[in-house]
Amino acid sequence: MLNRISELSRKRLRGSTAAASELGTGPLESLVDADETVQYVLTSASGIEHTTDGRTTTIEPEGDHAAYAVVTDHRLCVVLGDDPTTAEITVELGAVERTERRDGLLSTTLVFRTDDAEITFEPSDSEQADAAERYVDRVGSCWSDLDTTLDGARDALAEFEAAIEAGSEADRLRQQVRSRLSKAHHCATRADDAPTAEMQARIRPVEERLERLCRAAETDEIEALLDDGREAADADEHEATCDALVAAHEAITDARGVVDDDEVQARLDEFDRRCSDIAETFLDDAEAAYHDALGADNPAAAVDAWDDALGRYRAALAADWDGVGRVSADALRFQLAWVVQRLVDALTEAAAELEAEGDHHDDADRYEAALDRLERARTLATEHPHATGGAFDERIETLDEKIERAQWQWGSAD
Repeated sequence: MLNRISELSRKRLRGSTAAASELGTGPLESLVDADETVQYVLTSASGIEHTTDGRTTTIEPEGDHAAYAVVTDHRLCVVLGDDPTTAEITVELGAVERTERRDGLLSTTLVFRTDDAEITFEPSDSEQADAAERYVDRVGSCWSDLDTTLDGARDALAEFEAAIEAGSEADRLRQQVRSRLSKAHHCATRADDAPTAEMQARIRPVEERLERLCRAAETDEIEALLDDGREAADADEHEATCDALVAAHEAITDARGVVDDDEVQARLDEFDRRCSDIAETFLDDAEAAYHDALGADNPAAAVDAWDDALGRYRAALAADWDGVGRVSADALRFQLAWVVQRLVDALTEAAAELEAEGDHHDDADRYEAALDRLERARTLATEHPHATGGAFDERIETLDEKIERAQWQWGSAD
């Protein structure tokens, strides 16, 4: 019956393969896994030498039966007789460190070496022996390199997971895992006749674990950003608040696009609510500031309140806020324009009040304070063309003259 399998192996030399399912009820059906493909079946009338720990054992078929070396895309199996139920020797292709073919006058010898064993086999067909040896070398190295690379990826993955749990910086480890997985994919695809699908199936669980950990890391990072945003908001650090909220909002949006895990989606929903709550409070404080400004009983207090509102809207736009807390950039720009105009008006009124006090006391300091406010009002009106104001240049020139005269008089009196 194995002669039929030998025929299948000869077909392999012409570019075809023999899957286990093609063997029907043949003798290898119980020996070859469903995902394996038979590549070569080498026949030998001689015994097979198996050396382990320096001790050599000869395995010989009984009577006129033959011995067979079956090479699949996963393993090398040595079987005896025409109807074997078990393999005498089984070696993963990736465990074969070196092969050697010795051509004698009347026979060919194949030697397969692992780190702790050696299998010596004398195939009847030297042409098949040559092809099988080269196949084991080529595909075996793919399996070996794949296993080594995946071991390294798993080690880096364990470090990555530990870093996430410890709250440590994990970007370097994440990139290290991805780099090793990329190398693993190269191992799976570098030989045209390697079992690429099966090799990639071994890679997939590591990739899936990495993606789960990345999602966990991303949610941890989002939570940290929201904590930073809340702390910055409590400390009235407007730029830090907006930077954290925008980064969290973008991370939540990005994660929603790739996450299909219900538990993670639920956590993202909670983060979205937290982000919106912080954003709403931040912008409510801006609205409260300009209500304070509108109700202020003097221009100086109005300027301070408008300044607070201005700082919030400017920080939000500088951080590229657009959609955070369901508030668009256009809405922020509209509010900013309104606040700038009111601040320009308040600065102008404050300058007029200080100038009047300066006139009453002939006080250069009050004139200089008035000048500072007018110059700032002019700068704001210049930076925001929608803002309007009085003739700043003329009023500023008048204040300069008053300052010079007050300082001269003060100096003369001294």
